[in-house]
Formats: sequence, structure tokens, C-alpha cells
Amino acid sequence: MCIAQFFQNVPDVIWSGIIASVLTLSGVLISNRSNTTRLTLQLTHDREEKAKERTSGMRREVYLKATEELVKLNAFLGSLLQQDITKSNLGEGFVGFQSASARLQLVAEPKTTLLAMRLSSAYGELFIELMQHLMVLGKAKSDIQIADDLYIKANNEVQRVLSAMSQQNETGKPDQQVFDALQRSFAFGQEQTSKYSAARSEGWESFKMGNGAFVRHLLSRLRDIAPQQMKLMVEIRRDLALLGDLSEVEAEMHKQLVRMEEKLNQFLQSVESTNEMV
Repeated sequence: MCIAQFFQNVPDVIWSGIIASVLTLSGVLISNRSNTTRLTLQLTHDREEKAKERTSGMRREVYLKATEELVKLNAFLGSLLQQDITKSNLGEGFVGFQSASARLQLVAEPKTTLLAMRLSSAYGELFIELMQHLMVLGKAKSDIQIADDLYIKANNEVQRVLSAMSQQNETGKPDQQVFDALQRSFAFGQEQTSKYSAARSEGWESFKMGNGAFVRHLLSRLRDIAPQQMKLMVEIRRDLALLGDLSEVEAEMHKQLVRMEEKLNQFLQSVESTNEMV
């Protein structure tokens, strides 16, 4: 019997069962393939979402720390006039922001990283510039202290000579040679006190001018740096996907920046006027 005759002899009922089984099996295979594809896509999506959540959480922590250190840095720069560069490591006040900025640059989007690098560089340059002013002020303080110590010694010597001259007069029979020597010592002492008093005044004048120069430089540079801060803050909000219209936020920051510049300009003008009057 040939194969064709064999298939012809198979009852239609059996053929119907076979066809139905094949169709059912095909449906199962197609369904399983669809489920597998859907599951793979779901797992990929879940993995990507978890990665985004981890990145977002890490960024939030790093960004908040960087913002906090930026506030501390601005306050530290304003306090530099009260610091003694010979007794403290001023670089410690700058390290916090630099470290936070470095961490930010590792996790931020490319544009945010670039803005952070520029801002960090601008503050680094400002810190070096302010240190130069502080060196001038440090020298002025040292000159004042030296002149003041010498003035006190010279004045004490004058007082000692005056006391000796009084004792000579009170004896009723002063020794003329001794009295003449005391007068010469008195004249020399007065000359020294005048000399050191003038040197001390010059030191204070130099300190006053250096102090004004420091304040003017710091405020003018912070005014120049402020727009960079504003741009960085906007990009940080964008990276964190914070709700709100970023264009509106940027516009409000710009308004605040304009008001701050106006106040800084007024203050700088008042500092200039004060220096001219003194």
C-alpha cells in the first residue's frame, strides 16, 4: 500500500483531531512566545527603572550636599577678613565645596557637569585672588603690631626718664650733668614715640585700604559668579526631574540676580564713598 492510499484510508474524524491538535499547539507556542517577549520587555523596563531610581537617589544626595557646601563656601569667603592666615589653614574652608563638586561631576548629566566644573574653577580663582589680598592685610597687621610694641617700649622709656627728672628736681640740688643726660634721653624717647606712632598710623591706613579692596573684590567677583550659580541650579532641577516650569524658575532666579546686583552695586558705591571721605 502506498503512502497516498494510507492517508486516504485515515478517517476524517482522525484528521479533524490531528488538525485541531496542531492548531492548538501552534496557538500555545505563539502565546508562549508572546508572553516570553512581553516578560523580557517588562524585566528590561523594570531594570531600567530601578537603575534610574538608584541614579536619581544618588544624584539627589550629591546635589543637596553640593548646594549645602556652596552656601558654606560663600559664608566662609565673607569671614576671611576675620581669619589669621598665620594661625589657621584657610584651605580647609574651601575643600568641602571642592569635594562636593567633584562628586557632583561624577554623577551629573554632561551639561550639569560642565557647569559645575566652571563654577568650581571660578571659585578656585577667586580664592587665590582673595589670598593675595589677605597677604597684604597680614603684612599690614604685622607692621601695626611691631610699631605698636616699639611705641609702647619707647613711651615707657619716656615715662621712666620723666620720673628720673622729677626725682632730680625734688632733691633740691639736681646734678646738672645728670639732668642734661636725662633731657637728651627724653628728647630721643619722644622722637622714637613719634616715629613709631607714625609707623603705626601708616599700618592702619594700609590695613584700611586693603580691607576695602578685599570687600570690593569679593563682592564684585561674587556678582560675576552669580549667573553661573543660577545656571547650575536650573540644570540640577532638570536632572532631578523636579516638578515645575524650569523656564519660569530660571526667570525668577534671573530677577533675584538682578536685584542682588543692584544691592551689591549700591554697597560697593558706599564703600568707595567712605574710602574717599576718610
